[in-house]
Amino acid sequence: MEIKIPIYNDIWMDNAVENLYRLINDSEEEIDINLDKTELTVNTNDKDGLRGILSSIIQNNRNTLIVKHKDKKTGEIKEIKKDFVLIQEGKKIDGIVAFKENIYSEPNKSTSEILDLIEKNGERTCVVCGNTFFKPYKKLQQASYPFVTKIKSLSGVRTYKDGNFYSFREYYDNFCPICYMVGILEWLDSRIIYRTFPGDKSILFLPYFDNFEDLVEFKEEYGPLLNKSERYSNIRVNLDEDKTEGTPGKFSTLLCFYEKFLLDIDYENVIGRNWAIMEVPFGSVKNIKFRMLNLTDSILGVMKELIGENEIRVYTNLIKETYFFIDNPKGAPVDWDLTRKIREKLSESFLIDDFRSFSRMLLPRKGGKVGYSSETRRNLESLIYIWRLKKMGISKESLGSIKGVGNIVAKVSKNNLSLLYKLDKTRSIEDFWSVLREISRKLIGIDIKKAKVRPTSLDELIQLLKDNEAQWTEIRDLLVVYSSMYYAIGSRGGEKK
Repeated sequence: MEIKIPIYNDIWMDNAVENLYRLINDSEEEIDINLDKTELTVNTNDKDGLRGILSSIIQNNRNTLIVKHKDKKTGEIKEIKKDFVLIQEGKKIDGIVAFKENIYSEPNKSTSEILDLIEKNGERTCVVCGNTFFKPYKKLQQASYPFVTKIKSLSGVRTYKDGNFYSFREYYDNFCPICYMVGILEWLDSRIIYRTFPGDKSILFLPYFDNFEDLVEFKEEYGPLLNKSERYSNIRVNLDEDKTEGTPGKFSTLLCFYEKFLLDIDYENVIGRNWAIMEVPFGSVKNIKFRMLNLTDSILGVMKELIGENEIRVYTNLIKETYFFIDNPKGAPVDWDLTRKIREKLSESFLIDDFRSFSRMLLPRKGGKVGYSSETRRNLESLIYIWRLKKMGISKESLGSIKGVGNIVAKVSKNNLSLLYKLDKTRSIEDFWSVLREISRKLIGIDIKKAKVRPTSLDELIQLLKDNEAQWTEIRDLLVVYSSMYYAIGSRGGEKK
């Protein structure tokens, strides 16, 4: 028999085809299998042999779906289904997860029935692939296609295909056995990146390419970064250990992944830029939130340059070392909930190339300020130079003028943050000029030597602004960053040693 599976241009299904190819290929069984840019082809004269291969693959890779947990009271080792896996389970038998999906509970029988159905011709049209088939092995459900929803008001499944979003309803009859088999086995994909937050949600990351060959190469390259045996996160802290990262959200997880990929992996030509991010909520009703994230070449270039020159990693050496310090703390000096939110927002702002949002995250706010160590500050300055200044064509010497005015703003804002907030909220260059005049007036009331400020930096900034009026928003945001930085340094506890 011959099975041909063309590219779907669908996030879940294309990753599932790549996964099926890799599982069969890695099994080292004698079978004619080929994957080119647009199609997977399986040729065999031994249908029973193919059934045996598929059955063995399912049994041998079952551990991808579960983690093993030692009961603290009894010491018994029990299996736990990973929180994001959308396959229903029954009551455990001797601590072993019992999946309700037949292809996982009875792989020999199920794969045999599926292959029999694939061989038969029919007139039904599959809602997922568009091919004709005889009859379904099972109706369309979340286990085989996660974007299905049970809530009618949400109009069914939302998936990204050919640049558009489509909707289907659950239990759709016209779902061919090939699509079922491919989709249900994607849960065996050890290259799905995940981060689970207990009691809240799991986040899955799937790379997206317009051809199978690049998808295969990229997933093969980053595979060593992942540890599939952990429940809540599978990005390794280091390549040679099992411990995994505890990132605060989806963007920090992806940023953490990229810096490890660029630093630790000897990649050739393929670096994935496009991702599907799936949020799987806890609870009985699993309505998946879905978004695409497309990284630009310039952001990848910034990460490469930082790592290549100084081995500075944006998440590990900068964002992860940023804290929100509480003013006059009665207990712990750090607000950890707010710190995690700030780290996540900084990660998002960087990945989507939004320096405006990035700069605003560093502003002091009611009850405290954002702070970091002197080493982290140097890393931040390296990031700013590569990410913004080089792009703007502004020299490091000109940055000194911005830093000087930032120091002035920090000093005059010591007891009243209104000027710093006013600077951040400027919406036109006229507003910006007005704030600079106010900064100049505030200088009159401070002791220059005691405050350790350089008044001439204000004149230099004014000239810089005149020469670069078209980039005034960038200059404003740089000034916000350095004003916030010097405010934190000048505040007690603002700089972590």
